[in-house]
Amino acid sequence: MAALGCAGRIDAPLAGQPVGSPPSGAVTAVPIHRLNNLEYDNTIRALLGVEAYGAEAFIPDARALGFDNIAGALGMTDAQYEQYFDAADVVVERAFADGAARSRVMTCTGATAADACLAGIIKSFGARAWRRPLSSEDVSRFQALAAHAMKAGEDFTGAVKQVVKTMLASPHFLYRLEIDPDPRSGKPRALDGYELASRLSYLTWSTMPDETLFALAASGDLRRDDVLAAQLDRMLGDPRAKTFIASFAGQWLGTEDMRNHDVETTAYPAWSDGMRSSMIKEQLLYFDEFLSGPGKMTEFFTMQANYVDAPLGKVYGMKVTSRSPVRMAIAGRVGFMGLGGFLTQTSFSYRTAPTLRGKWVLENLLCQTIRPPPPSVPKIDDENPTSKAAQSLNVRDRLEDHRTDVGCAACHKLLDPIGLGLENFDGIGAHRDRYANGDAIDASGKLPDGTTFRGLEELAGILGKDRRFTDCASRRLLTYALSRDLSDGDEPYLEAIRRAWAQRGWGLKVLLEEIVMSPLFRSRRGEPS
Repeated sequence: MAALGCAGRIDAPLAGQPVGSPPSGAVTAVPIHRLNNLEYDNTIRALLGVEAYGAEAFIPDARALGFDNIAGALGMTDAQYEQYFDAADVVVERAFADGAARSRVMTCTGATAADACLAGIIKSFGARAWRRPLSSEDVSRFQALAAHAMKAGEDFTGAVKQVVKTMLASPHFLYRLEIDPDPRSGKPRALDGYELASRLSYLTWSTMPDETLFALAASGDLRRDDVLAAQLDRMLGDPRAKTFIASFAGQWLGTEDMRNHDVETTAYPAWSDGMRSSMIKEQLLYFDEFLSGPGKMTEFFTMQANYVDAPLGKVYGMKVTSRSPVRMAIAGRVGFMGLGGFLTQTSFSYRTAPTLRGKWVLENLLCQTIRPPPPSVPKIDDENPTSKAAQSLNVRDRLEDHRTDVGCAACHKLLDPIGLGLENFDGIGAHRDRYANGDAIDASGKLPDGTTFRGLEELAGILGKDRRFTDCASRRLLTYALSRDLSDGDEPYLEAIRRAWAQRGWGLKVLLEEIVMSPLFRSRRGEPS
């Protein structure tokens, strides 16, 4: 077994020294990674200074393991390639029609395909578009393409357009390629500077490396421990890191699902799209407490921090006039489970859903696998969502009746307690003491291990001490960072990351640093035949 350093990393090199080759067999092969729609849009914007609108117009990305950046799920169909080919034509024409955007490409003027100017444009723009230096063969092929275009009647600028369009429709742009010298070898190799720069930039910003990363990749310095750690810190301090929060937290914590969550306004007349936006904003700001602020992930269930603006104040029963979220502590609300967004997205459109709330916490925050119910399980309520009977249901009573069914009891014993402990909050997260039918709410519960609690605060205190949460958070973040599922061979590295994380105080930024500094992030291998 590999030796452990004092920080808990496996085979970590000395600070300031280049990372060595990882131990044989320790790194899982990664499929080539097509840019997802968000990454495509951000990369076009960084490269050309124009919008691509891929996230709005392209075929939606498939999600796997809870995320839309998993390499194995990002395939390419004929229809998808056609959209990229067409988009390359559109964005290049748009860029060349804009003086500032055009100057990003046309760094000089020329007249013929043999001009040194053309070669310079191909090398400089190509290195940014393909996120690595072009080979002499690459340059020659693009020079030949430009010559062909000019022979067909294009002027110098038109020939450059054809070169740029071809670059943007190439696999070298559309995929984050990491070329293995021997693709059939299972022996891991350290990433080169350009590959590492791309992994880091797409993790933190969901876009291509900036000039600083390109320069460090060219010099080889990015592979040094101290430089890599400093770059991660720089990038997390940049406004573009909001993309990481929106993408990772948005998918892990459900804010992306919240955007399309239905709310029955006959049940909740106060509901508005402004409330939806405020709830999403609050969830992301809450997550940022742990990434940019002093919050420890061991406090994720118990930290008393809400971000309230005028629309959200109506849900929380507070008079707030500010349009911008104001951080405050609200009596009776603690942790992530006290946020209006979480409570809303885990409810039905017309009433609370304790089983759904419990299942969501177990699956997303504790990484428990919950089997789907058998098709023969009866529905808890069949009423029309707009009916008062459905909207005023005493859910605890109905669930107790449901658990009398032998086929339902085992699962509901596992799923219901957490959700029932949150019944003091309605389907849009407002506090309540009674159901709409007048029945008093009982928010007590007993977990499968026999632990009893009453209400959110006691439940949050119990879950906050559950080691499964920090184990789950580290697994989810590592999966997102590597853009792949984890294998058995990854487990020793993950455990080392967790030990170092605990030693360093449970900050989310610390966890991200431990992941980036791990050989799992800094190396790859081929796929043995």
